Amino acid sequence: MQPAAPRHIYLNLDAIRGVAAISVMLYHFSPFLADGKVLPSSYLAVDLFFLLSGFVIAHAYDRKIENGMGFGTFVAIRLIRLYPLYLAGTLLGFFYLVVKNRLIPAEYMPISEIGTMLTTGMFFIPLVSDAYHTIFPLNPASWSLFFELIVNIAYVAVFFLLTKRVLTVLIAVSLVLLVVASIVAGTLDFGMTGSTIISGLPRVCFSFFLGVLLCRSMARYQGGLGFLRRGWWVEVAIALTLIVFAIAPAGGARVAYDLACIVLVFPALVVAGAIAPTAPRLSVFYGWLGRISYPIYIIHTPMLMIIAGAGKAAAIDPFAHHPWFGIVMAVAVIVIADIATRLYDEPLRRFLQRLMQRKRAVA
Repeated sequence: MQPAAPRHIYLNLDAIRGVAAISVMLYHFSPFLADGKVLPSSYLAVDLFFLLSGFVIAHAYDRKIENGMGFGTFVAIRLIRLYPLYLAGTLLGFFYLVVKNRLIPAEYMPISEIGTMLTTGMFFIPLVSDAYHTIFPLNPASWSLFFELIVNIAYVAVFFLLTKRVLTVLIAVSLVLLVVASIVAGTLDFGMTGSTIISGLPRVCFSFFLGVLLCRSMARYQGGLGFLRRGWWVEVAIALTLIVFAIAPAGGARVAYDLACIVLVFPALVVAGAIAPTAPRLSVFYGWLGRISYPIYIIHTPMLMIIAGAGKAAAIDPFAHHPWFGIVMAVAVIVIADIATRLYDEPLRRFLQRLMQRKRAVA
């Protein structure tokens, strides 16, 4: 048995993830903020999330699995981490449709259909149908969480086969499939609909397992990148993240740009964030960005539906009041995400973790 890896909190990566989550929210809130798209390439944040996930999970669990952590324990830990807020976002979407039925009868949706959405959503079952604009209608952002769970399960299921050579082959095959899919689609923005769900598999596999490989290769390239330990590299990485999301190439350049971001730019950002030191005066803020990143991501779309629906029911056009309506809405989501983390998510996860530990002790 190998000794457990020393605990290390990647606050810089937390900050990058938090900025990416806020960028996705602003992208989806674009109609309330501007006449065009805000940060139009923010859909690439999903690929950055997958890359960060692979890196952090490899750091946190490689040694634990080598030392005997079982498949069921790992999956339970991941579900405890992801499910409470996922459930909250799903229930918010359900609440929106139920209230919408009462306030806007002209857009009535059968209760049986809403019930199907709720049942499948609660069990992470995608609705692969042309009738819906996304595979998780109650909370559209959940599509990436679905793929996150799939790749997490694959990681632990074949863990002892994932040598660096196997990882390299897996990443290369995923990239080839991803290039083909992106050329056909003309973008990398796919995986969230029934018609593109298959293309979501190479998208998550490429970035997640690249993150795993980067983490396992840290010792090899860390010594040669000592210059990252001096200067403002973290702040540069965060600024570059926003610049990447702000650029919107047209035509055929779109595919090349998207692929360059996930193959070259995002891995460089993760490596810089992992190696560069955190400025002490920013450590608390970076940690906070990491804490609210997932809550913002998973609840912002149902909150968008609720707020926009409330305005429509009250005969108020929120689109006519940008950017102020969008700014207030974005701030409200950040505040709600912070409150939900402190009062709901973290206490519930601590309870579930204690419950799991007691059951394992009894067993």
